[in-house]
Amino acid sequence: MALWIILALVILLVRENRDPSVLLIFIPIFLIRLFWSWFQPMLNAPSDITAIFKVFVDALAVGMAMLLLLAYKFGNRNRFASLLLMLVVLVAATIVAIVSYQVWTSGMTFEVLIIQALGIVTMLLVFVLTGWFCRKRYGPWRFLIWLILWTTVISLAAIVVFFLISEGPSWEGLIRRMPEVLIVAMVFAICIYMLNLPFITLALVTPFFRGRLYAYYHLKSMPVSFSSGTAKPCAGGKGQKELQ
Repeated sequence: MALWIILALVILLVRENRDPSVLLIFIPIFLIRLFWSWFQPMLNAPSDITAIFKVFVDALAVGMAMLLLLAYKFGNRNRFASLLLMLVVLVAATIVAIVSYQVWTSGMTFEVLIIQALGIVTMLLVFVLTGWFCRKRYGPWRFLIWLILWTTVISLAAIVVFFLISEGPSWEGLIRRMPEVLIVAMVFAICIYMLNLPFITLALVTPFFRGRLYAYYHLKSMPVSFSSGTAKPCAGGKGQKELQ
């Protein structure tokens, strides 16, 4: 409940969000929760593991929504300052989720914190690298492909680091359990990508959120439609206002 209150406050208190179109932000959240309800049984994981991922999914989904709603506040700053502000928002969403779900009563607080830390770091690195590689030449499909690539690479690196920390710095042990590491990394990458994709799709297809995507990834402009050969680029928040 607390996560929804925070999200409602961001919608109501930020001037740029005082528009009926802002309610579209609930569509990605609904799709993410729907995907999780479908994907959870496929994991066939113990209840304590699924509880950890529930906190992970809800915290990052609401955190992503907050980032998109606050994108204009971040876009007029340099990349480092934007990154720090994004970190603050995602960490705040995590703390609220942990308190809201009373994670400490399950005895899984440490595991939740580790998973959330991995998710936040992975998400931020994906933001930075995808935006950097699309800063000069990009289009919607190019953008989504870079997003897939960096999500996969960083997720694998994150799970390898997690394994080395939890199991000890043994490269032999890592090689021996590589199939398990790859499966976990694949699941983790799917979760991260599916947390990003609905929000990015919303931004690509709706003028209200399109300028926020540019600010979000520090992009100067991007073609309005997927047919990048005929579409005219629009720039940042100005392009978004013109489209409205």
